[in-house]
Amino acid sequence: MRPRHALATLSVLLLIAAGCGPDEPEPQADPADQERIAELEASLAEAEERIRDLEVDNENLQAALEAAQDADEDGTPDEDDPDADPNGDTEPADTAIDPAQQRTAEGLIDQLRARILQAEDREVPDEWEPGSTMWQPFEVPSAVAGTYDTPGEVMTALATEIEAAALGTEQWETTIRVLLDEDDPDLAYGAVLSWGFLDDSVAGRDVRITLTRTSDGRWEPGGAEQRFHCRRGVSDDGEVCV
Repeated sequence: MRPRHALATLSVLLLIAAGCGPDEPEPQADPADQERIAELEASLAEAEERIRDLEVDNENLQAALEAAQDADEDGTPDEDDPDADPNGDTEPADTAIDPAQQRTAEGLIDQLRARILQAEDREVPDEWEPGSTMWQPFEVPSAVAGTYDTPGEVMTALATEIEAAALGTEQWETTIRVLLDEDDPDLAYGAVLSWGFLDDSVAGRDVRITLTRTSDGRWEPGGAEQRFHCRRGVSDDGEVCV
């Protein structure tokens, strides 16, 4: 063999041997990086679980909202509502008060405090049944006679005459209301609702009165009635508190 050819062959063999040698070892991961990756993976798993819980809560809230909207639209409560009765009405909570609609005949004399009438700061015997007397004629004081510019002025004069002196001493509050007649522009109705009497029997009183417009466009008081709200109960004839 020629020396040049031998040298070339030896070079080729060395290159092949070098290419077939063992691979260089891969660099080892940093333990601190591996620990950080594990922490991030755990946090991601917790976040995914929380998202699933929130999605379930959202679905429940959406279902409850749709049920409430359906009940409002058709007046029928949800069948699963524990407060629903067979007639489709819902029982109000013990502390709920359902006031009469404003600007109506019912709302004019709706004494809300009478609905939760209880003797305060003392024990109430079981036989007590708070209630209200029937309406009875009421004589409008002569000092209120005359004509006024508006129905409100008539009622203010009436309330001043029959209630103002007692406010702050024998009585807690007075409410004045006026309702205009929708069918007759010359008629209106007023109410003076009083509450918080310092009386062990009578808690409050309502006075309602008819108001009429005179020929010159002024207003004057007409017939009136009154009723009382009783702490302990109402007499058998329904006329007085016991």
